[in-house]
Amino acid sequence: MESVHLSSSIQIVGRIEAFVYDADYLNQSYTNWNEKSDGEKLSLIENEDPIDHQEVYNVTTDRYHEYLVDDLDPDQTAAKDNVYASWVAVGTDGPSGTSTVDTDLNTRVFSKQVTDHADNGKELLASTFIDSTEANGETLNEIGLFTGNPDNLGNAEVFMINHANFSDVIKDDSKSVTFNVELTFADT
Repeated sequence: MESVHLSSSIQIVGRIEAFVYDADYLNQSYTNWNEKSDGEKLSLIENEDPIDHQEVYNVTTDRYHEYLVDDLDPDQTAAKDNVYASWVAVGTDGPSGTSTVDTDLNTRVFSKQVTDHADNGKELLASTFIDSTEANGETLNEIGLFTGNPDNLGNAEVFMINHANFSDVIKDDSKSVTFNVELTFADT
């Protein structure tokens, strides 16, 4: 009998985009800007030109890989929780680097729920709007996508999905920032 070896692999690519907007411009351009929800603000600025834009790629974490494998294993007897990419956190110690073994940001300083999700079956996009009133006084340069509030990392269902570094964004009340975290699943 002849044996046949088949192999296949999947690659998860994480792309992070940061868009920085002038808060005064947004306040002047949109009636009742400060009364709008984050989702409304995110929709309105979709076609605006940012004052800064950067794109970086990230690592996905071992814990996320373990979740994917466990969820596909029919012999896995542990309860299979449905987890969601529901929170984003930003930090100030990006220069320390990233690793697949990371469980949290190097220095997490701000977190909030994802503002909007979109997926097409192969890609997930999680967009988060950080208002001019949030995360001020920080030099942001790292980001992570989490399955829940990162303040609850002791809960087994809450873990970091990915971790990336980016160039410094000096956050103050003159800036609003949108972070888009995109995860793409593809055969290699």
